[in-house]
Amino acid sequence: MSQITILIALVLGRFAIGATTPDWFESKVRPILATQCFACHTASGLGGLRVDSREALLKGGKSGPAVVPGDPEKSLLIAAVRQTTALKMPQGGKLKKEEIDTLVEWVKGGVIWPVTATPVIRTDQGNYRTTAEQRAFWSFQPLKAVEPPAVKNGAWPRTGIDRFILARLEKEAMTPAPPTDRRTLLRRASLDLTGLPPTHEEVEAFVGDKSPTAFETAVDRLLGSPHYGERWGRMWLDVARYGEDDFRSQDPMRLGYMPYPFSYLYRDWVIRAFNEDLPYGEFVKAQIAADRMEGPRVRLLPALGFLGLGPWYYDNGAVEITRADERHDRIDVISRGFLGLTVGCARCHDHKYDPIPAADYYAMAGVFASSEYREYPQAPKAVVEEYKALEKKLKAKEDLLGEFLRTEGKQVSQALALEAEKYMQAAWRIKGEPKQELSKVVDEGKLDYELMDRWLRFLAKPPRFYPYLKDWQAMIERGGTAAEAKKLAGEFQALLLEVMFEKKEIEEENEVIGAKALEGTKKKERRNKPNEFVTNEDFCPGCGLEFKTMAVDRTSLWIDVFQRDLDGSDVTIPSRNAKPGLLSFRGWGLERQLSPERRGFVKALRDGIETARKEMPKPYPYVHGMADLEKPVDLPVSLRGNPNNPGAVTPRGFLSILAPGERLAFEKGSGRLQMAEAIVAQPLAMRVIVNRIWKGHFGTGLVDTPSNFGVTGERPSHPELLEYLAGLFLKNGMSLKKLHREILLSATYQMSAGFSQTNFDKDAGNRLHWRANRRRLDAEQIRDSMLAVSGALDKKLGGPSEPLTPEGVRRTVYAKVSRFKLDDYLQLFDFPSPNLSAEQRFTTTVPLQRLFFMNSDFVQQQAELLARRAGTEQDNRARIGKLYQLVFTRPPDAQEMEAGLEYLRGEPLKEYEERKQEAARKTKEQKPAAGMAAPPEGEMPPMDLEGMMAGVVKGAPGSQEAKKKLLPVTPLGRYAKVLLTSGEFTFLP
Repeated sequence: MSQITILIALVLGRFAIGATTPDWFESKVRPILATQCFACHTASGLGGLRVDSREALLKGGKSGPAVVPGDPEKSLLIAAVRQTTALKMPQGGKLKKEEIDTLVEWVKGGVIWPVTATPVIRTDQGNYRTTAEQRAFWSFQPLKAVEPPAVKNGAWPRTGIDRFILARLEKEAMTPAPPTDRRTLLRRASLDLTGLPPTHEEVEAFVGDKSPTAFETAVDRLLGSPHYGERWGRMWLDVARYGEDDFRSQDPMRLGYMPYPFSYLYRDWVIRAFNEDLPYGEFVKAQIAADRMEGPRVRLLPALGFLGLGPWYYDNGAVEITRADERHDRIDVISRGFLGLTVGCARCHDHKYDPIPAADYYAMAGVFASSEYREYPQAPKAVVEEYKALEKKLKAKEDLLGEFLRTEGKQVSQALALEAEKYMQAAWRIKGEPKQELSKVVDEGKLDYELMDRWLRFLAKPPRFYPYLKDWQAMIERGGTAAEAKKLAGEFQALLLEVMFEKKEIEEENEVIGAKALEGTKKKERRNKPNEFVTNEDFCPGCGLEFKTMAVDRTSLWIDVFQRDLDGSDVTIPSRNAKPGLLSFRGWGLERQLSPERRGFVKALRDGIETARKEMPKPYPYVHGMADLEKPVDLPVSLRGNPNNPGAVTPRGFLSILAPGERLAFEKGSGRLQMAEAIVAQPLAMRVIVNRIWKGHFGTGLVDTPSNFGVTGERPSHPELLEYLAGLFLKNGMSLKKLHREILLSATYQMSAGFSQTNFDKDAGNRLHWRANRRRLDAEQIRDSMLAVSGALDKKLGGPSEPLTPEGVRRTVYAKVSRFKLDDYLQLFDFPSPNLSAEQRFTTTVPLQRLFFMNSDFVQQQAELLARRAGTEQDNRARIGKLYQLVFTRPPDAQEMEAGLEYLRGEPLKEYEERKQEAARKTKEQKPAAGMAAPPEGEMPPMDLEGMMAGVVKGAPGSQEAKKKLLPVTPLGRYAKVLLTSGEFTFLP
């Protein structure tokens, strides 16, 4: 099974999940309908069609139903936007491909349309009016002082949490499951708090500790572990849509990929903040406005990566649109991440369900319009200045070399164009009748062998991009004469020179056009950082100018000859890896044609560049952050979400529904610090973070839409418990560790996963928490647990990220998280997209996951390392016992022991058969070797790793990791892999 197949399946699966969620509809589909369709197909109902509800779409207009849920090909809406029939919408334009794809996925997903609430009321004048009923919505209320209720079974509760849970169970005539055993409890707590399984020694010590505070002591130890921050920091990184690059951004060399080199500083800050139990209020404020806070900024500045590392859209279209997209991302991650509100849905119109007018959206957007991307060096000023000076000198030398080689290459190709007739006649001698030997023709004509080979391939090209070789190819096919060949070769050379001179004239004219557009006398340099430009001209100088061009056929000929080989690719899209054109030379192919003096000059430049690179110090680290503009701005409301259609200007401020009276206005700088303080002051923010922690421990939240506490979100299963925990959280100084402790010490947390048919009939989803939820480990827990039990785990904290490889031994939280291409392993095990704030992880169960366990090098290597830890035992019985101790922290029972022994007795025989079949395949002419005795019990003969699926990306060629050899496969290692991939190991009890 190839990694490409895995990736395709996952991508298709991800589309299917997204297209059926209300949030996906609100963020992807409704904006398209609002901006492109609502003007004609709401109240006015042109063509008898409305598109502002699912029912209206199903009813359709004069042409029939607009959509057929689940079948885009039969949906008139899709046909109209594709414009493949007489019906073409929207009028006067066409949707972008990605917008059409979004609508197709929406229809394929069943045409989801949230209908759980009544739209917000507006007055006839269109002014927004919030009703008293909306203000009374549960999540907008102040925190209430709630006391734990009385319960009938007073012996069961251990904390206030338990009284709320038990009271609800008793109300439904349900009983909680019995407590889990101590081994399971410690494994659950350890994986929950640190993401790592407990060691056998830790389990035995806990089981043997009979004191009433034994579990309390264990919880305190786990909360004090540095691995706690690694586990729970990763939870927050999901919400913060942490990524280490941006697939949309282009670097100055136009390679289309731009990593954030020091993104890990933010990740490490988050981990450290959790480990140090930074009060949640400070945690929030630092991520939004660390640069505006008082106190030691050095420790807080990395927190600005929350905003600075977000996706930048600036190269994806008009500046006005892309800047609006960037602001939207910041509003979305802050409102959903901290407040559990989908404020982003008010970008194009007032929120359909929550009392959030578009004016509130643009009040918040003004805060980010008044802020810009900023890099904060984490090195002394002298170090930074020295590095920049050396970098500037190096760039100057590289530019000089590049310009020299371009000029020389151009001159060589132009000179070779004058020899076109000679090479074409030589080609006729080779391909015409009678045919002559290539080597003989080259020698007699004193031609260049490589160039002759290029001409032969060039002249045989099908006339896809231009017609100028048709006559030549027809002549060759019919066996033309030397005179015909000479005539056609002369005509083609004349055409080639004509095109070359025409191109030269046009380039000179275009230089004049470009010079006239300059504001001064110096050309603009291309910018690639979002704070370095204001207009498209700043970002891409000259890209907006209308330059002169040749006819398409002649342009294609010029490209194919003087620039790059048109080998079937789009003529308008240059490729970095394209072959050079017919007469285009680079690298040694160019240098060998230069004079000795010029080659010497090139060598001297290269030597100077190499020396300069060696003298360059290591790049200084810097924080990817934000800073206030000198002059803050207030934004107008963009009508229908279009920044080119401005409405009334809205002062920077906060959400009006969260203010007792008028909307809170921000007047200090951009307003980021005021926004952060306003968020921390909200009871809603306390409910949201408490609910996220609860969901992290139980698998379901008290509100199971963690980033949507609005009208379309789920209502709390235990509203009083949520209020109680939020109040307790505030009382305890917003300490997350104290909140964890309160939850883990509850009887609710310590329940077993035991089944009760009576309870199940009443609450199949376990929303009332009558038992523990058995959950599969997530991507990080699976990989880290295998590394831990194999003994290979590197427990070092922090530092630059590393790609996941079979040989990698660092925790998965330190893996590269790419928006450009997310790691295959992470995708396979449901890691969320780093392009959007993720409220939760979905758990999929697909065959590809089991294939990964069966075939990946990583799993096999951990199994072999694990086998080595047990391999020193005296016999297989002892080895099996040791493996169970390391993997499950328990001894095997009699049945498990017998199954293990039987497996190890049969495995060497299977290995022998595999070897014999492989030998027969390779040497069919030889008979298979005669019998081979099975290895004695306990021996571990090596096996061939060929053909096994790697599962994760291999180390880069030439890297140290790539040079490491994989351990040989052994029978005991295969058995260890069975244990490592079992449900007992890969599920949270």
